[in-house]
This record gives sequence, C-alpha cells and structure tokens, in this order.
Amino acid sequence: MNLRSITIGAAILLLFASCNIDPSKITVKPKALGVMNEILVVADADIWESIIGDTIQDVFGGFYPITHKPEPIFDLRNFTAEEIQSEPLRKQLRTYMIVANLGDQNSAATKMVKDDLGNERFNRALTDPTFNTSVGKDKWANGQIVIYVFANGIDALAKALVENFDGISSRVNEHDLIQLNATTYARGENLGLAGILKERFSAEIIIPTDYKTVLDTVEQNKMIWFRRDTKSGTMNVVLREYDYSGPELLTSDQAKNRFDEFGINVSSDQPETYIIINNIDLPLLSFDRTINGNYAKEYRGIWEMENDFFGGSYQGYAFVNESTSKMLVMDAFVHAPGQKKRNMIQQLDRIAKRIKF
Repeated sequence: MNLRSITIGAAILLLFASCNIDPSKITVKPKALGVMNEILVVADADIWESIIGDTIQDVFGGFYPITHKPEPIFDLRNFTAEEIQSEPLRKQLRTYMIVANLGDQNSAATKMVKDDLGNERFNRALTDPTFNTSVGKDKWANGQIVIYVFANGIDALAKALVENFDGISSRVNEHDLIQLNATTYARGENLGLAGILKERFSAEIIIPTDYKTVLDTVEQNKMIWFRRDTKSGTMNVVLREYDYSGPELLTSDQAKNRFDEFGINVSSDQPETYIIINNIDLPLLSFDRTINGNYAKEYRGIWEMENDFFGGSYQGYAFVNESTSKMLVMDAFVHAPGQKKRNMIQQLDRIAKRIKF
C-alpha cells in the first residue's frame, strides 16, 4: 500500500469519526440486474388473484403489436411485499411496479407505498382520485425504476392501471433505452457507412457494424438493403427514397405496395418465391409519429413468402422531408423461425428512431 492510499484511508476514517458515523453501518447499493421489457409487480396475494391481477396481465401483458405469433408487451412476474423483503436478490431487479389498494390499511403493499410516499402524499392519495401514480428510482439498487400505482378501492385501482398504461409503459421503455442501445449497437456504429448514407439520402442514419450490405442499387430509388445474421435468424433493413407529393403516399396500402415491390428481391430455394405483406391474416397497422422533429408514418404487420412456408414480423417507416419534398422509406423485417421476435423488432425500431434529416 502506497502513501497516497494510506492518506486517503486515514482521511475517510477521520471524516467518519468527526461526523459520529459508524463505518460498519455504511451500505453501498448494488447495481440493478435484469433484462428489458420485464416488470416485477409487487402486490398482495389477494390483489394479484383478483380483478387487479387480471387487469395487469391483460393490459401490461397484452399482445405486442405485431408479432407473427403472440408475444406480450411486457414480461410480468409477481411477488408480495413480504416475499420481496425476505429475499435480498429480489430487490436487485431493474423495474418494479408496486400496486396497492389504499383502502386496506393492513396491506403490506399499502404500508410500503405509505413509507415511500410519506404521510402528506399518502393522505392526499386517499382523498384525491387523480393522484394515483408516482415514480421513484434506486429504491433498493442503483439503476432501478419503481412505479407506484395506488387508489382507495379495488375499482378505482383497476381504473388507474388502465388509464395510466401509456404513461407507465413509456417510462419503462425510456428506462430500458440504455440497454436497448447497448444491445442494438453491441459491436459499434458504422460511422463510415453513415457518411455514404448521408450523401445518398440527406439524412443521418446510423447502422450497426454487424449489418452487412446484401443489395445496393442506386437506380432503384437509391435502394440499399442491410442484413444482420444471428444464430436464430436474420434482421433486415431496407432504405429507399421517393418523391413526396402528399399524404396519399402514406396509406397502409401504399406501404404494402412499396414493400411488395422490394419483395421480388427475396426468395427461397423454391421456384417463383418472393415476399409480400400479409394483411389478410393480420392487419397492417399505421401510426402517426414525430421522430427527431420530422413527421413520419409507422407501419406494423407481418410478411410471408409466396409459394413457400416462411413468414415473420414487419415494421416500416415513411419519413417526410418537407425541405426537399422527398420521402425516406425504411422497411425492417425479421426472419427467426420458432424464436421470439419482440426484442428484435425493438432493435430495428431503435435504428429508425435515430434517423434525422
């Protein structure tokens, strides 16, 4: 041990002594563990087994839009407050939702909410039906988010869960963003390619380095197709540019036509195969978005291989560049037979959500 270490250690001990702090009682919070899209629900057993548990599973565990086979929006686990307190490792996960009926003063979850909110805010929650959520961080570990949902009565609690779903899911997704970025760009960003794409499409487009170019045809709407191969399948990004004349180009039918036009480039080892959007078995949904200050249309659906037995999840975007009267189209699709696709779609979505003119 060098002199500097001894000096620092002595200074720390002197600080504890001068403040009457017992060093043995100083605790350091661990780092939160776990995966994205997972919520640990803290609720009393009778609450979880009631209409409240059903509501949580229907709303937060409902179908993610859209996967080829049904997958939940969030993966849910449930523990009671007593079970959380009895096992230290259960306090080290990333995302919690504490759900409490404040009308039950003997509830362990209610007592937990009261301790965390404080008397003044707790009393407000008892009488103000509009005050039914709160958000905390790092309750038991660093890097945690804790969402409280509470109400005075079962019916009011079920209503609060439904009405606050959008806000809660947004907070969870925002909390997961660091992990999503790390997963999407695990091997880095292809900054050299970004310069080429900027020149071609007048946009900042950051493709992960593990995506390889499959097809590059400037004559066909400046098209370029990238693919990432994984052990379980492929993730694909296709970029094209079109002249933009008005919102009639943003309909779901137009999005399908553009993808089907590209689909002739994708085939299997069977004759006369190509891919198309299948909007018969599941609808092609569309959403209005504002992404990095620009209007965009987002599409979600499924694709399939004509004359063969392939299919998967599709997600598309049409970004309107009003300054140039151009439209940048990004089609993203996943082929991963037998595998869950929600997280893959989210990685493709992350690439799209970073695009800006």
